[in-house]
Order: sequence, then C-alpha cells, then structure tokens
Amino acid sequence: MSEIEEKGYREMAEAQDNRQIDTWAADLFVDFAKRLGVGNAIDAFSRASGLDARGFQRAFLVGGGPDHVVGIDTAGSLAAPIFELPKAIIGLRRIDPGARAKLIDFLVVHREVMSYTA
Repeated sequence: MSEIEEKGYREMAEAQDNRQIDTWAADLFVDFAKRLGVGNAIDAFSRASGLDARGFQRAFLVGGGPDHVVGIDTAGSLAAPIFELPKAIIGLRRIDPGARAKLIDFLVVHREVMSYTA
C-alpha cells in the first residue's frame, strides 16, 4: 500500500461539501470498526472529535442512536453496534459547531484505514 500524502488528502477533503464529509466519515467509522474493532474505532473517532466517553454517548444519542446499545466491552472500551456508529457523526454535527473540522481530522488521521478499501 502506498502512503497517502496528508497535505493533499486534507486539501481534497476540505474541498468537499458537508454531506460528502459525513458520508466518508461514516464509511471510515464502519470500515475502521470492521477491521480494527469497535472499541478502537470509537476511541479513534472520539480522539479526533475531542469527545470523552460521555461526549461520545451524547453525540450518539443526539444523532438518533438508541440509548440501550452503548456499553463497555470486555476490554473496557466503549462499544455499540457497527451499523449504528454513524449516528455519532450526525450527533456531532448537531452539538458541535466545529464538527466539520473534526470530521476532516478523523478522515485525514485515519486515511490509511480507508485507502485500502478501493
């Protein structure tokens, strides 16, 4: 796999509209969870978006995620069903005016996870 240059990838992402950013972030979130585990994906998303565990749960719920599905896995990490993870992106948009920049950061920092899906 060739390394994707950060600056160019960031410029490409920043040129997209919010709908495309959200779609790519949702795809990345799900792909990340499938490849590296739900807990790792939630942790990566939370770090990029500046959310702690409660913040992730809030974004998830505000985005329409069901409250009874977020929990802690056996490794002590936050967990939720993979297909529900994009709800946190919707919620982040609703609760954080800086969500666009944070979602772009998520895409850029974890671009290698997404790059080998093509």
